Amino acid sequence: MKKSLEKISLEKSSSKSGNLFSVKRYFVNNLDSYHSQYVLKELFKILDKYATPNSRETSQTVIGEDAEPLLRLPPEQPYEIIGTVSDVKVKSLDNVARIIPKAKCLPEMLTCGTVILDISSDRDELNMVLDYVKILKDLFEKQTLANRTSSDVGDGGGQSKRRYLILISSVMTWAATKPLDPDTPDMPFIETDFRKRKPHPNYKMHYDIENEIVAIARKYKSQIGAVVVNAGVTYGGREDVLFYWFQKAWECERILPILGRGGNAIPLINVLDLAQIIYNLVIDFPKKLYILAVEQNVTKQREIVKPLGRIVGSGMFKCIPPEDAFLIPEINQRIYDLMTLNLNMEPTFIVETMGLQWTSELSFAENIPALIKQFKKERGLKPFKVIIYGPPIVGKTTLSKLICKAYGLIYISPETVAQDILEDLAWRVRHWEVEETAALGMSVGNDEDPALADDDDTGEEEGVQEATKQTLAILQSGRLLTDNEVMGYLRQRLLSREALNRGWVLDGFPTSMTQCVALFDKGEEQDSDAEEENEEQEFDEDVNLFNNLLKKLLPDIVVSLEATDDFICEKVMRQPEGDSRLNEEAVLKRLSEFRAGDARDITPLNFFDELDIHPLVVTVKDHLDYAMQGSYAAVALRMGRPCRYGKLIALIEAAEKKEREELETLRAKEAKALKELEKKLKEEREEKMEYWSELYALMREEEEAALAAAGELMRNYLVRYIFPTLTPALLEVAKLRPEDPIDFLAEYLFKLNPSGKMLEPGYNLQAERLLGKIKIVDDALKELDIKIDPLLPPEAGVDEVYNSKKNINRMSAL
Repeated sequence: MKKSLEKISLEKSSSKSGNLFSVKRYFVNNLDSYHSQYVLKELFKILDKYATPNSRETSQTVIGEDAEPLLRLPPEQPYEIIGTVSDVKVKSLDNVARIIPKAKCLPEMLTCGTVILDISSDRDELNMVLDYVKILKDLFEKQTLANRTSSDVGDGGGQSKRRYLILISSVMTWAATKPLDPDTPDMPFIETDFRKRKPHPNYKMHYDIENEIVAIARKYKSQIGAVVVNAGVTYGGREDVLFYWFQKAWECERILPILGRGGNAIPLINVLDLAQIIYNLVIDFPKKLYILAVEQNVTKQREIVKPLGRIVGSGMFKCIPPEDAFLIPEINQRIYDLMTLNLNMEPTFIVETMGLQWTSELSFAENIPALIKQFKKERGLKPFKVIIYGPPIVGKTTLSKLICKAYGLIYISPETVAQDILEDLAWRVRHWEVEETAALGMSVGNDEDPALADDDDTGEEEGVQEATKQTLAILQSGRLLTDNEVMGYLRQRLLSREALNRGWVLDGFPTSMTQCVALFDKGEEQDSDAEEENEEQEFDEDVNLFNNLLKKLLPDIVVSLEATDDFICEKVMRQPEGDSRLNEEAVLKRLSEFRAGDARDITPLNFFDELDIHPLVVTVKDHLDYAMQGSYAAVALRMGRPCRYGKLIALIEAAEKKEREELETLRAKEAKALKELEKKLKEEREEKMEYWSELYALMREEEEAALAAAGELMRNYLVRYIFPTLTPALLEVAKLRPEDPIDFLAEYLFKLNPSGKMLEPGYNLQAERLLGKIKIVDDALKELDIKIDPLLPPEAGVDEVYNSKKNINRMSAL
């Protein structure tokens, strides 16, 4: 019992480190990828279904010397999901236990009971999968040789638990497969034909990995369950391969390209269905080696692009040579390979055995409204609808175009709507004259049926073309349009796919209550799109509010620009001459008409107030704000951030890049200025230090010179009067070394000068001796009575010499 408890405690401590194998741990590579995001949502159901308490407590009573108090078993191993990410910036994900760096993922993968690997989109994962398969082979070989006879204790279990491996591969490993029957090339492939598959040249490594997985599943079937899920071209949600066509259709790009004639069959699978297939495999692993994850419906390329363009986009198409696809920046090699694939496949396992509940039983074309709704939701595409209202010359057009540029909206105004429609219809007629397949020529698509380019609804298209030509002829006639015709063209423009998808800004219209009612009247139009977007139930008070109004035409924001008459008149005076609209009389007339129609009771703003669309009032009073930046800031604050879609994202990224560059430039200038300032201060400091050093050296020299000059007299005095007497005395002291040198020195000095004259400042021993000798000579001359005349110049007087002699001190003279 004691040994078993020690073993349990050891496993408990090991489980804390996360190094034990667990059948409840799932590994998914690239958790943030297109496929894995939806697979994760399905795996979360397992976490919810099998959620257990973190720990369980049991007690055991042991009698004897080994008796121990209440014992606690280790906590039960929870279900958890771990994996890698393709974006290193992603640090955590909801319901994901750990994110493993790719460089350290292999040891962690060995601790997982179920490993889901997706190699369909990221080629960088291929080497990692090959390394993992090689490690598995070595591990299974060692386990086979060891021939284990016992299993480990606890839920963490050890290596005796069976592993499961699910590989999501690409349908391109079948791309070069020849038809099963040359006489019936449309005969579909099924799972059992996987041995006959031939890969596309760019997908040979995928093909090898599939074979490796099948091989280890056959050889080590008691130790691992492995299956290859060969997925078709996935679509739905955020979109992957079809993203370019979804985006361009939503943007209402004038022409959607079809690669070739579009008659090639593309195996499709909704990404939600693919995630459901993986979930079913995890909870009930089958005895299968290879599964085809494709839809039952055979879908051709033109059946993808054309319905998408007609239901969502502009409805205009062009068949281009397949090689010209690389001229489109958004289309890469992977997208080209999948969109030019021609392969007919039929799933048997997921239909007959698994019984998959399809996300939609409809075909791709029939399912486009739901797909585009999901696409807009996942991508955050929201159309803004804005009306700009205000007096003339206040800046409505400038503000409208500024909003359109920033948010990627469609500019619509009564003055330009006819010209916009004229240009669009003229372009359509020219495109119809050229035909869709004109760029292909006769040599392209020989293996395809030319009749594929013809649609079943040719008659309907001919009716549309005839109506378009009639409208174009009316607009090209040049006659003035009536108010009703302008109203009709405005509604036509507002209800166009481009305006409904991207949003619009209506400049200076409507200006009266009557125009509001006529513009937003429901008429024969339906609100199906708006009802899909607003599925929530209405309040009882709002049931009859929109009975006669078309919801999808109603604006989200109504901007009311306000300005005084004096401001408008002064603004007109500031404008350049030559514009007939800026004529003083014309402006005053338009202003008076606007004020009359903007009265409190009849203003069109009341129409929107009653619909709970309360206008945003913006006061314009700055003459220097020609670009209406102040008004735009107020409107942008109400609208929020713009949608990041194809055409606009380039502008947004350019603006963000410009802002970053300006910020970096500013920081660089600040850093440069700071560096220059530091350099200048350093140079000034060095100059000052050099100046101060020179000044200090000069001052020191001057101080030393001053000290030397000040000590010169003292030094001369000592040298002249003290040292001659003191030096011999000190030499005697040093020579004799008496016991008391001070007394000896004093006695010695006193002996030399007993009269004490030595202490007088003018006393000099040599002078005293010389003076004594002179005195002896003088006495001798006096005795001899010899008179010696002094050596004086002739001009010197005798009296002066005599007086000077009387004043001369003998000691000082010497």
